[in-house]
Amino acid sequence: MLIPAIRFADDQAMVSHTVRGLQVIMDALQDTSEKYNMRINMKKTKITRMSMVEGRTIKITVNGQNLERVKQFCYLGSLATEDCRSCHDVRRRIALRKEAFNKKSDLIADPSAFT
Repeated sequence: MLIPAIRFADDQAMVSHTVRGLQVIMDALQDTSEKYNMRINMKKTKITRMSMVEGRTIKITVNGQNLERVKQFCYLGSLATEDCRSCHDVRRRIALRKEAFNKKSDLIADPSAFT
């Protein structure tokens, strides 16, 4: 089952099998936003095509403005990439954990304490 919109707080991810379907979703989001006196932040709104196969260019507009296409984006802590692989996300998470661990100086014990 395809879930067309995933929402958490003020973050949303819209999903469609077709470019036309995504444009319809974005048009409906724009209409609803206007109805409630809200705006879509065009600087934060991006699109990507997630597929194992190279595809055509995607053009999605909101209020006549083209949305920027990106090769990857982070949503709720997970990195989603155009090629649908998780290796970049795994490497990123390992690097983040290493960085956090190295910042914790209180975890580094005095080697002489173990003798």
